[in-house]
Amino acid sequence: MNLHNKTMKLLEEKLQIDASDKEYAKFKQLITVVNNAYLKTALYTFSKHAQNENFKVNSKFDYLMKLYNQLQKEHQVMFLLFNIFETAIRTKAAFELSLKYSTDNSDDWLHDPLRTPNKITTKLHKAKEYISHDNEDFETLSTSDIFDYIMLGDLKFIYLDFWSDLQHLFKTKNYKGHTLQEIGKQRFKDIIEEIRKARNDIAHHKPMHRSRKRRYKLIEDVEYILLHIGFNLEDAVNNIDPHHQIIKIGYYENANKVKKLLEYPSIKNFKEIKKLCQYKFINIR
Repeated sequence: MNLHNKTMKLLEEKLQIDASDKEYAKFKQLITVVNNAYLKTALYTFSKHAQNENFKVNSKFDYLMKLYNQLQKEHQVMFLLFNIFETAIRTKAAFELSLKYSTDNSDDWLHDPLRTPNKITTKLHKAKEYISHDNEDFETLSTSDIFDYIMLGDLKFIYLDFWSDLQHLFKTKNYKGHTLQEIGKQRFKDIIEEIRKARNDIAHHKPMHRSRKRRYKLIEDVEYILLHIGFNLEDAVNNIDPHHQIIKIGYYENANKVKKLLEYPSIKNFKEIKKLCQYKFINIR
């Protein structure tokens, strides 16, 4: 069975249609131009909804496309979130390390071999290759310009290799009356690796693999690191997901819930507060 027939067979099964359906030709065209992984997810969701005895739609095609487009929207929002995250940690490392290793009032540590630590030379060599491909002059670029050519996987190792210079960013600190617990080196490594895998899935225009962390856990980790380095994710999220339908920020959501619950003390509310305070951003004193 070829790919087209195999996909149509699944579609017919999940939508309970056959070649006599008035929208059949549209479905045949649809499967050849959309992301089939997301289409399959939409089909399984359609099938689940159809099991409800009250389920009724005028157009199965339109309803399926509604489900598919929602998945695409979630994909796009997560792509932007990972882009914000990667940009923030890349820029933060560039500024911190330039300040540490450059001469006073200069940005020369990657241009002066005597100042360039050996532990970054391999990543720097790879970056130089990308820079050369763009016909850019390495010697004229700033640290932040050069770091833009460093991939997320290598950026992770720069943080680990320069942990003694960067670990102060992740010490326990107070944020708007709440305590952000310290992130250790191994914990940071694990978080970045999970984010990197999910980010690669999204960057390659496919759903996050089932072995990845759940989306809400990835968002928690992204926010946790960004808060530590001084990036308030709330403002950025308000621009890409205004109603927080996809990106539910942990600090913003849970801290406000706790405040509201404290206004009406009760055993039920205190149980809910205890549950919310297990969230790693919240530390009510």
